[in-house]
Amino acid sequence: MRGKITAAAAAIVAVAGITGAGAASASTSTSAPAVPTATTIHFARGATSAHVAGRVVAGGDRRYTFAARAGQTATFHLARSTSAMTWTLVGPTGPSVHDAHSPRQSDFTYRLPTTGTYYVDIVSTRAASYDLSVSIPATTGAPTGTTTIQQTGDATSTAGQEIRFAPGSTAVRVAGGVGTTETAHFRFDAVAGQRATVGLEDITPEGTWTLVAPDGSPLHTAMTEQQGRATVTLPQTGTYRLDVHSPSGSTFTLSLSIPRH
Repeated sequence: MRGKITAAAAAIVAVAGITGAGAASASTSTSAPAVPTATTIHFARGATSAHVAGRVVAGGDRRYTFAARAGQTATFHLARSTSAMTWTLVGPTGPSVHDAHSPRQSDFTYRLPTTGTYYVDIVSTRAASYDLSVSIPATTGAPTGTTTIQQTGDATSTAGQEIRFAPGSTAVRVAGGVGTTETAHFRFDAVAGQRATVGLEDITPEGTWTLVAPDGSPLHTAMTEQQGRATVTLPQTGTYRLDVHSPSGSTFTLSLSIPRH
């Protein structure tokens, strides 16, 4: 009798052990939802808008990223095949500034508060297609008396694009863009002793500019700390070289001011 009781107890322990192992296995297999792979939204050279299109499976999530600078205004337009699709915008430091509860799911304009990488997540409870467009003007407006011109194809050639000031103007802004392997080249004429103020507004924080004197002497390089804005006294009379480069590829606005003597 005692042997039967011992055997029964052993069986109960064995069953408990199996159940416990199963519970432990189930608990260890639980994990957090996978973070969707992000796709970077690239703006073509000289463009201030871009769009991406695709499909989302039911319960799926598509993530896109783009770089922008504080103070720029971004406009989003989402064409979707079902109202079950929504999207979220999250800034570099969070939290979300547009989410699934916003009534503005088709069109939304927002002044970006921080420089860095923004995230756009598109989700849907039903399988659906979408087309998302993002527009980020390179400038918010030029100062009074400033001439704004567009970068031309010459800027990526060795000769570069000539920067010309409008009659009576001492400042000019160039709206342009570069690819990941490109450098935009510009040139301008100046007289020895003039002071040139150069500013660069790049939608990525990696953008840099260089300034080279007529004799080839570097006056400002990509290693110079003041990449946003700097003033340089021009040492010679002649043609100066001004180049813009961005490792990530981006749109930019280059400003040049040279007051008269």
